[in-house]
Amino acid sequence: MTNENEEARDERKRKFIDSLKETRCRSLIEPLGDKINSYLEGNITAEDVFKAAHYVSKQSNDAIAMFKKRPDVILAGIAMEDNLYVTGIGEINIKARNGDLTVLFVDAIVNPASPDGAMAAGVAEAIKRAGGEEIEKEALSKAPIERGSAAVTGAGSLYNLHVIHAPTADEADGESSREQVKAAVLAALEAAEGLGAASIAIPGMGSGAGKVSPQDSAGAIVEAIISHEAKSISDIILIDRDENTVQAFIKALEEYDEETG
Repeated sequence: MTNENEEARDERKRKFIDSLKETRCRSLIEPLGDKINSYLEGNITAEDVFKAAHYVSKQSNDAIAMFKKRPDVILAGIAMEDNLYVTGIGEINIKARNGDLTVLFVDAIVNPASPDGAMAAGVAEAIKRAGGEEIEKEALSKAPIERGSAAVTGAGSLYNLHVIHAPTADEADGESSREQVKAAVLAALEAAEGLGAASIAIPGMGSGAGKVSPQDSAGAIVEAIISHEAKSISDIILIDRDENTVQAFIKALEEYDEETG
């Protein structure tokens, strides 16, 4: 079971929201700074700067109002904006999103791992880049990670607690299949239950070198969730930067809803 108490979770949540606030601030201030510099260099008019400043002022007021709310309300509001599809499978709430796996407030994220633990490409590389090389070092220490099993590491500087490394092939850069993706997700779900995780995030699995199509990957992931008997898990986010993968998530969830509705 995860040993995170309520106080620690609240602190993790606070730090996560502070990071969102900083990101939002930078996204508003930096373009305005560029406009001001461009004006000072004589490349744009004062009216262009005033328009940009007016936009920043309005967006800043909205941001100030949002970040004054309670943390749970802030997170719920973000989820409402980001979720592209919401449904339920058994006792688990499922959301589909287009975005970055590494900037979510969840208990664990799933890494489509290399059996040797190396995090050199794709989602794995993005996780290492965002969370730090200590994640890879710990994964390497637990290698080889056999297909159909999963290894758990810390999450470095990420705001989740764990990274669950689940290979979808027998060797690094090896081809995968729909069945192997399902086995990897089932192993990741069991590992998450062993941690006592309530919320996890899963990206597209088996693509790239694995050569599994977004449709087969999404179908296998949803099949694994259907097959899994939830204990601690109550929320799963299916998330990927690739639009085709996200649309495949949505299609697979829609088909599940049609079949069970």
